[in-house]
Amino acid sequence: MRFPYFFVVRTHALLGIKLCTALLCLLALHTAHANTTETEWAEPAPPTAAQLFEQGQVALVGGLFEDSLNLFRKAATAGNSAAMSALGDLYQQGLAVARSDRDALAWYRRAAATGDADAQARLGLALVRHGSPADQKSGLALIRQSVAAHSAHGQYALGTLLLQGTVVAKDEDAAISLLSAAANRGELAAQSLLGQMYLDGHAVQKHGDMAFELLSEAARQGDAEAQYRLGTLFAEGWVVERDEHEAAYWYERAAERGNLEGQARLAVLLLQGEKVHRDPLRAIELLRHAATQGIALAQFHLGLCMLEGRGVPQDPAQGQSLLRQVAKSGLPEATLYLKEHSL
Repeated sequence: MRFPYFFVVRTHALLGIKLCTALLCLLALHTAHANTTETEWAEPAPPTAAQLFEQGQVALVGGLFEDSLNLFRKAATAGNSAAMSALGDLYQQGLAVARSDRDALAWYRRAAATGDADAQARLGLALVRHGSPADQKSGLALIRQSVAAHSAHGQYALGTLLLQGTVVAKDEDAAISLLSAAANRGELAAQSLLGQMYLDGHAVQKHGDMAFELLSEAARQGDAEAQYRLGTLFAEGWVVERDEHEAAYWYERAAERGNLEGQARLAVLLLQGEKVHRDPLRAIELLRHAATQGIALAQFHLGLCMLEGRGVPQDPAQGQSLLRQVAKSGLPEATLYLKEHSL
């Protein structure tokens, strides 16, 4: 399998980092030998909370979720507020832990109590999304407070609320201004959302190159939605040349982070792909999981597999039932298939 461009760049970068690290270690050893006549070497200092957090971030981007969880816990125990927020994110997304809005909120509260403005924004957005009307009011106040403190995540949070127009009056111009500012400062969630907006032409004029740039940046840093969207660009040949290998790579990254659409799209490639290794058994596993979570595309393709006996025992009755169910939900592919096959 040909490795994607971003994978190659990332691999070269890691090799460069390892080489530089090795050279620095050799230099440190030489200096230590020159400056001491003792035979004992000094014990290396334990990593700081900030270093543990950074190591956790590297593990998270690389898909090593258990490692990132352990590193974030150590950093959080040492008082690092960013690690506390990161633990909240893991619980919110269900990575390496069971998904729990309650536990996510608890970690956001701990981080916000330290005065961290980004943590206050995360707590505020969680309260707005999952809390009572009173919680929503206090959550909005926290978000505005974080924006006043120049928090990039606060800008993203307020931007999304202004875009939706639920707890605040809708203001798309102000939303785009805030989201753009956050994205320019490297806020991952803002880059992902803006990329989707430029791709769909939602509240902004469609701009394929801008969408690709923003989604690529967010996908490289581990945003599951951006990874799924980037995979779709390569699968469909939008903005970029069609490339099933790249599509499968990004769908895989999204799927391992729990993105259900990514799981369904990856399954379709594993069933029907022309330039990727087909794997019907894994495809069925992915389709079943996404289908039980209500993903129409997964239900449709699982129904087809049951009709044809592909990867599963043939079951025409169950297959037709699934297709009719999906057709009623409005999936055009299901309606067309039932019509063409007089089912």
